[in-house]
Amino acid sequence: MPHAVLPDMFLTSRLRAQRMAQTHLPFITRMHANVDLMQTMGGTRDAAASRLYVAQNVSHWSEFGYGMYVIGDRQTGLLAGRAGLKYTPFGDLGAIELAYALHPDCWGQGYAQEIACALIDLGFQRLPVDVLAAVAVDSNAASRRVIEKTGLRYVGSSDDGVTLKVRYEIRRDDWRLRQGQTADQR
Repeated sequence: MPHAVLPDMFLTSRLRAQRMAQTHLPFITRMHANVDLMQTMGGTRDAAASRLYVAQNVSHWSEFGYGMYVIGDRQTGLLAGRAGLKYTPFGDLGAIELAYALHPDCWGQGYAQEIACALIDLGFQRLPVDVLAAVAVDSNAASRRVIEKTGLRYVGSSDDGVTLKVRYEIRRDDWRLRQGQTADQR
């Protein structure tokens, strides 16, 4: 098992991110059964699909040293969703993709942007990559706004025959420029 490149746990101003583990299966299963949430990601998943999802993400951590987290509100301790960086096959090459999903009770609170920014920072600080990517369902305007606010730029779309998806990227040099702007604005 490779050494973890990203931390098993980290904090943002309002969130606690913990490396996804088998113990998170009940929460992930409830998320995957939520119709409102899953309509933004291609449809609900049953318990078997949720078990497979958690197992694949636990394995991803072992293989790559980074992966998905379960995130919760630091004040209340309530779980809010999942987010992370994951290796995704894309064309002839793979990509490291920013991914997140929040329970509908947590929508509109800025959690998605907060965790996405933290993950982008961790990715460029700790992973030897020049580009991070994100994919959203074209009709998911809220997720697209989050992706764009975090500095990723639209690079294209794809249609799997069921759902039109849009792809975004941020390059390390663009992230560095944004970091400088952030520091100057303080």
